[in-house]
Amino acid sequence: MDQKQTFWSRVLQLAKAKLNQGAYDFYVENAQLLDIASNRAQIFLDSPYKQLFWDQNLKDILITAGFEIFDSQIAIDYQFTTDTPEQAIVSKPVAQLQEEQSPHPDIKPQYTFANFVQGINNQMAKAGALGVADNPGIYYNPLFIYGGPGLGKTHLLNAIGNKALENNPNARIKYVSTETFINDFLDHLRLNKMEQFKEIYRNLDFLLIDDIQFLRNKASTQEEFFHTFNALYDKNKQIVLTSDRNPDYLDNLEERIVTRFKWGLTTDITPPDLETRIAILRNKCEEYPYDFTDDTLSYLAGQFDSNVRDLEGALKDIHLLASVKHLTEITVDVAAEAIRARKQTNPINTVIAIETIQHEVGEFYGVSLKEIKGAKRVQNIVHARQVAMYLAREMTDNSLPKIGKEFGNRDHTTVMHAHNKIKNMLSDDENLEIELTTIKNKIRN
Repeated sequence: MDQKQTFWSRVLQLAKAKLNQGAYDFYVENAQLLDIASNRAQIFLDSPYKQLFWDQNLKDILITAGFEIFDSQIAIDYQFTTDTPEQAIVSKPVAQLQEEQSPHPDIKPQYTFANFVQGINNQMAKAGALGVADNPGIYYNPLFIYGGPGLGKTHLLNAIGNKALENNPNARIKYVSTETFINDFLDHLRLNKMEQFKEIYRNLDFLLIDDIQFLRNKASTQEEFFHTFNALYDKNKQIVLTSDRNPDYLDNLEERIVTRFKWGLTTDITPPDLETRIAILRNKCEEYPYDFTDDTLSYLAGQFDSNVRDLEGALKDIHLLASVKHLTEITVDVAAEAIRARKQTNPINTVIAIETIQHEVGEFYGVSLKEIKGAKRVQNIVHARQVAMYLAREMTDNSLPKIGKEFGNRDHTTVMHAHNKIKNMLSDDENLEIELTTIKNKIRN
C-alpha cells in the first residue's frame, strides 16, 4: 500500500471512529480519493451538499492524516463530477479494505438473515435461502430467486454466504455478479489459465451468482458455466442464482442451462406490502440519530412502493435535510420536504389523485365512477370499490378520513376494512395480485 492509499485508509478509519454509522454511510461511504500531488488532495463527493459536512466535521481528520502520513498539511480540493471514477486511488471504506484481506472479500458481512425484513412478498425466498445455508446441496439445488431490482435478492445471497461461514468457517464460498463471472472467465481464457479458473469454480461448496440473466448471448461463457454447474451439482455442492425474471422468460440462454435452473426450488420476491415497508423503514431508521414518528413511517411507506432502494434513498434525503437544519425529530412535513425532489424526478412517485385511481379501477372492472362512489352493494361494485380504497391507501399519502370522503363521505373505518380485506385476499389469490399490478401500471402511466 503506497502513501496515497495509506493516507486515504487512515482518513476512513478516523472518520469511522468519529461518526455514527448513518453519517458515515451517507457522507463518507461513496467518497473517493482521486489524487494527491504537491500536498493537495483531490476528493470526489457525489453531491456538492456533502462538502459542508466534510468542512465542518472532517477537516481535522484530513489534517491529522496528512501529518501522520506525509508529515505536512494536505490541502483539499473537492470535485463533484468525474468522467473516470474508476481511476480513484482508493474508493473503498475501511471495512471493505479489511474484508479483502480475508478469504471471502466478496461476501458483504452487513447482509444477514437477522436484518432481512420478512414479509408476505419474500417469505418463501427467505425460507429457501435459510434452507440451503444450513443444508447445502440437499433440498433446493439450485435455489433460483427472481424479482425486480432493489427487493433483497443480493441481500439474501450474501446472507447465505455469511450463515454458511458461521456454520463452517472453512467453507469454500464464492459470491459474484454474472458480469464478474464473465470477466473472470475471459481473463483466464486470454491468459491461457483456464485450468486455474476451473480449479477455483469447480471446487466450491457454495457458488452464489447474482443477475444470471446477463449470461445471455455469451456463448463461450455459457458453455463454461454449464460445465461448472454440472461439476458442482454432481458433487452436491450448493448453487444459488438470482435473476430479474422467471427462468421460463430468460431469452438467449441455452435450453439445457435453463432446464437446470428449474431442477431445484424457484421462488420469487415481489414488492413489499405496506406493513413490510413500514417494518423495513423502522429497521433502517435505527441507523440514523433521529426520532421518526409513526405517521412519518406510514407516510414514507405510502410514497415508495416499488422497492427497498427507494426507501433507503428517501431516508438519505431526510438525513441530509435534518443534518442541515439540526433536527432531532422527523415529522411528516419534514419527510415531505426532504423527498420532494426525489418524487419530482421519479415518475413512479408522482402525486396520484384518488379520482385517477377510481377511474382506472372502474375501467378495469367495468364499473362507473358514480357506482364506485355510490351506495350500491352489488358484489362486483363492492369489490371494485374496495380495490380502489386499497390502492388509494397504498399509493397516496392521504389520510383515512380523506379517502373515505372521496368515496361518498364514508367513515375511515370503512376504508380500513376494505384495505384489510383486499390485503388478506392478496395472500391467497394470485390472479388478484396480477389484476392490481395491471391497474397500478395504468394509474402510473
